Amino acid sequence: MRIHSKIPGINSYFTYTALAAISFALSLEPYGFVTAGFVCVLFILLVTKEIIRVGTFRFAILCTVLFSFLVTCTSFYWMWSAIKNISSQGNFVTSILFLLYAILSFYKIGVVFVSAYFVQKYRLVSETKFYLLIFPALFLISDWICPMIFPVYWGDLFRNQILWRQMARFGTEVLGVVSVVSVSLLYLMVSHKISNWKESILYLAPIFFIFSTNLYFLAETIPSGKNLHMVLVQPNTPYAKNEIRENFDFMTKTLQDVYNLSEEAIRNAPKPIDVIVLPESSIPFLGTLPSDHANSTYSQSFVDITTNLVRKANAPLIFNELVWDQGSRNSFSTQHPITLQIDRRYKHILLPFGEYLPFEDKLPFLKYLFPEVSHHIPYGEFSSQNIQTKSDESVILTPLICYEVLYPEFVRHMVKHSPSELIINLTNDSWFESHTETKQHAGAGRLRAIETGKPYVRAAVSGITTAYDPWGREMMGELPVFQKAIAYLDVMTVSTRRETPYLQIGPYPWRFMALFSLFFAFFTSPRAFHSHKKKNEIEI
Repeated sequence: MRIHSKIPGINSYFTYTALAAISFALSLEPYGFVTAGFVCVLFILLVTKEIIRVGTFRFAILCTVLFSFLVTCTSFYWMWSAIKNISSQGNFVTSILFLLYAILSFYKIGVVFVSAYFVQKYRLVSETKFYLLIFPALFLISDWICPMIFPVYWGDLFRNQILWRQMARFGTEVLGVVSVVSVSLLYLMVSHKISNWKESILYLAPIFFIFSTNLYFLAETIPSGKNLHMVLVQPNTPYAKNEIRENFDFMTKTLQDVYNLSEEAIRNAPKPIDVIVLPESSIPFLGTLPSDHANSTYSQSFVDITTNLVRKANAPLIFNELVWDQGSRNSFSTQHPITLQIDRRYKHILLPFGEYLPFEDKLPFLKYLFPEVSHHIPYGEFSSQNIQTKSDESVILTPLICYEVLYPEFVRHMVKHSPSELIINLTNDSWFESHTETKQHAGAGRLRAIETGKPYVRAAVSGITTAYDPWGREMMGELPVFQKAIAYLDVMTVSTRRETPYLQIGPYPWRFMALFSLFFAFFTSPRAFHSHKKKNEIEI
């Protein structure tokens, strides 16, 4: 493999890594430059070449830690505020915790860097075989096997280009892989100094095929479903620390503010309302499920508010609450008119260090380090919910709570188990106090809409409240962040019978192909030399 190819004027692996991290940040929200995503992959490719050139395990680990740290500082710097708010610690302790998080959070790049080191150590793999088979496979495998506190997938770097992102119908992992393959093809074409148009076709044809496939998906006509007129209420309730729980004035004002804003939304609705949506933590700490347990969250005031709103609008009310049901549960609740019955779906995937504390039994000091962490328990059943429209049609929805939208496989299992016509996500990003974080969080919903082929509606307590159609296009303007606001939205649902390739086959064939490509390229290559004469360069 030719290892001497460099960008003129840039000879430092640190510079490559820093430019990769900066490009990573520019590809995500709030910037959304898809070109930067391709540039990021190119610089990762060049860092990988440096790892192969140096040929030491220590250097591969160094590059992993460095990339993780720089990506966190440039793209996920808002974690500092989240750590400070959840831990209630001073700036010094918060900085130490943030540093630990930064050097470990994006460890998934180590799958690419460390594996590249081991491949060059044991096999003489040709440059073409490495960058077209091994390199993309490692990206997909890293998405697959690396759990993260805040999951980010390589496909997320390309979700802001309307044509290119349609490949997410096969899954976000596939969107990432085809993007890496495209970068590798262009790199090889330049590296091999291909100027003849006949030879260039071999490199450009796969990219053209990807564009054509995406264009076909974008031009698809989806049969019209049921029309749903929704009211989205954004009350901008501040994040509530435990000390606020017993603050009568705060809780009274919050209850009144949410009720007044919701009543205003009902009063000014341009046409009959089919459903009202309140986001997560609109009214913190409280619930509507009666319980005799000492930790019951039941509040008659909360019950009065939801009941009055349902009666005034004569429409279902979707809201978030904390209930006590064999433990503390974070609930997506729907209250129906006439019967006033409430359907609940409890949260499955809890936020570590936010909704539960990992290792708290083995490391009890963590309880003192993170006093604001809740102690919810997860639920194990997948279920959709139904609402009745003013035209007397039943609409089936997939209910998601905040963090759950970040997991493609979880959302797929939800929709597959209980086929629905749209996705509604109640969320609360106020703890992060960051416009960047809420934009990135909302962007994940764009890909879930494309993967499932369902409209996606996001109701956020302090923003961003928005919605995407099955192509990932915005269906409404984003409500302003950190302000009280109301949105009226008409949503055309999609039949439960319609399935995307991702819903039909999931990520498993692509993961198998990645493993096969990895093993094929590795075991069809000759063994590396293990003497002082070991070559540092493999010619094609």
